[in-house]
Amino acid sequence: MTQIQKLSLLFALTSPTLSFAASVPKTILPDNVITCQVNANCTNKTLYGRTYKVINTPRFTVMVAVSQEGAYTRADVSIANNTVMSQSLTPEDFRVEVVTPKPKVLLYIPPTGLKDLLPATQNPSAPQTASAASSVAVPSAPVASTAQATDASQTANVDQLYEEAKRRAALKEEAGKAASQRDLSATSLPPNEVALGRVFFERDKHAQLVNVVLPIAGLVFEFPYTLK
Repeated sequence: MTQIQKLSLLFALTSPTLSFAASVPKTILPDNVITCQVNANCTNKTLYGRTYKVINTPRFTVMVAVSQEGAYTRADVSIANNTVMSQSLTPEDFRVEVVTPKPKVLLYIPPTGLKDLLPATQNPSAPQTASAASSVAVPSAPVASTAQATDASQTANVDQLYEEAKRRAALKEEAGKAASQRDLSATSLPPNEVALGRVFFERDKHAQLVNVVLPIAGLVFEFPYTLK
């Protein structure tokens, strides 16, 4: 058998094998599903008295805290739009998947369907702090040198800026806490804005491991939780 014949025979034997290998489909995981995993892309943050799981992506920063409230499963949700375009947000698309002991889906309950719960805070207004606490009067000083007067003025300005920053931070904290007690509703979330509020689902008293699933603008955020 010549060298050319040997090469032809080798090609004939290996070609079907290569074709078969190329035809075997590969398992492709959805690249639009983002799961909160320990030591991966998920962190914890305490906010307004609740501990949130946080997933941060280039498009969205999503935070979820889960609790049981009455006959419902409650999810406190915060969604920040990190894009340059408005994004559609629809809580009706959210769900809770029970993984153990018996798989099932806990559906979203609209605010009008809730019973025996305290009403959500509507149109919250942050309490105003005393005006005296937000401003510092320039201290009066005896007539002295120009340098001394300038130093006193600079010190007063720094104190004013510091107190004003504290006042605004306190107002922002109170406004955010009040907003988190509202029911999250469908909206078009503008760029660099945050939507937050509470979302209620059905409850399974026997549920142990659940997965909070939030589809948002083509992405699916999953937050596993172990219920006590």
